[in-house]
Amino acid sequence: MDIFALPSTTDDAILDHLSPAELYKYARTCSAVHQTVAAYIRRKFQLGALLGRYFSTAEILEFRCLQFNTGMLISGSTALQFFNRTVYEDADLDLYVEHRLRKPIAIWLAHIGYKYAPHHKPEFPTLDGALSVTDSELGNTGVNVSSNERPEYREAVMVLTFEKHAPYRKVQVITSRSNPISNVLRFHSTCVMNIITHNMAYSFFPRATFEDRRRSLKVTPRGFETTTLKPLAKYKARGWEIVDQITRDDFDGPNAVFSHGPRRVGDARCWTMRILPDIGLPDGFIESNAWETQYTVNLVANMRFYSVYSRTHLRAGYIIPPDTRLVDWIKEITKEAIAQWVPRMDRYANI
Repeated sequence: MDIFALPSTTDDAILDHLSPAELYKYARTCSAVHQTVAAYIRRKFQLGALLGRYFSTAEILEFRCLQFNTGMLISGSTALQFFNRTVYEDADLDLYVEHRLRKPIAIWLAHIGYKYAPHHKPEFPTLDGALSVTDSELGNTGVNVSSNERPEYREAVMVLTFEKHAPYRKVQVITSRSNPISNVLRFHSTCVMNIITHNMAYSFFPRATFEDRRRSLKVTPRGFETTTLKPLAKYKARGWEIVDQITRDDFDGPNAVFSHGPRRVGDARCWTMRILPDIGLPDGFIESNAWETQYTVNLVANMRFYSVYSRTHLRAGYIIPPDTRLVDWIKEITKEAIAQWVPRMDRYANI
């Protein structure tokens, strides 16, 4: 029997059990296997299959255009499901965006039938009220640089919840002062440090998350241990070993799964995949974001970065490594900068 003539469902039954690294190695054995694995990847790594639980086919295209226009990221359990080739039936869709760019997303969700669901004892009982709030800490002009060491920068500015029924679906829009990656790097552990843009998907710690005994390293700041117990238990139940500390081999050397030092979105230690189908939009600037993974003497992890944001001088916020010389340089070169970009929100302005 010719195994290459078997139907795709048979391929799936075999390849579903291979890790990403095993798929890569298997694909290198011969050209026929390479084609088989490539076809499998096109079938299995389908963002549309995950988003189809929340949106129609036409709405998925609009959603990806919104991602491009606002810098909105998919993260949390949905991004993990994409890379892990699985579905969590109880999972919500978590969307991360800069606070100043939340409005077109919220308006669009309401337009396609999602209802704003204020939290218990809500500060903002209506969507209009939530969208009218400004972030007083964001200056109107100039470039602002903030260290993530300040406790308030470990929390989202706002969480907007939207729901649909029959079947029940929940979408949450989590806003941040700067680039939404700043929220992702403050997650409780590394297994959920994955993001999806309008055309790319990135896993920041893929070897540990999907290869190395499915480990997830805790990255919990002091004073936040209690609030992370529930999400850590959830991902432990989903198959990850939650570890507090690591060995030197884990963070040092060419095969380190939790490497220390400078990191960047899309670097060699990321698992990077292009989202299909291509919708004809240019690449964004997500790979311009960088941080540094540091460890204490006890090998406890800490993601370090500065947040850079501006309402008038930058198209989007960024995170940069914690280098004060770099911060001074950014402030100097942007002193005389002028605004050159206005978000393309007119598409939903009249909804």
